[in-house]
Amino acid sequence: MKKMGKPIARVILLTIFVLFLTLYLTQASNYNEYNRSKTTALTKEEIALFEKEVQEGKEIDPSNYLKRKEKNYENKLSQMGLRLSTEIGKLFNKGMNAFFKALEEMAKTSNQES
Repeated sequence: MKKMGKPIARVILLTIFVLFLTLYLTQASNYNEYNRSKTTALTKEEIALFEKEVQEGKEIDPSNYLKRKEKNYENKLSQMGLRLSTEIGKLFNKGMNAFFKALEEMAKTSNQES
């Protein structure tokens, strides 16, 4: 049992270290700040439209200038992948529930025997 604990502890510590390193590097590279500024900045076309409408005296509505055109990458393959992932998640969840129920039963029987 002792020999089993050392590799598990190493894997856990290595995983925590990799997660820390990933978070640190994303913070250091200002990745989140870049994404935030990208969503709030107006494009040249939006600025030109805004200036034109101000000169013409039209009513200004910010939603006219902040429209983002998002590409739809959804296709049959991605839908199939999403369904497969959902089913795998459900199956994993059922398996883990069954595992813990069995573990609970084993604990109950061992307590009754003692």
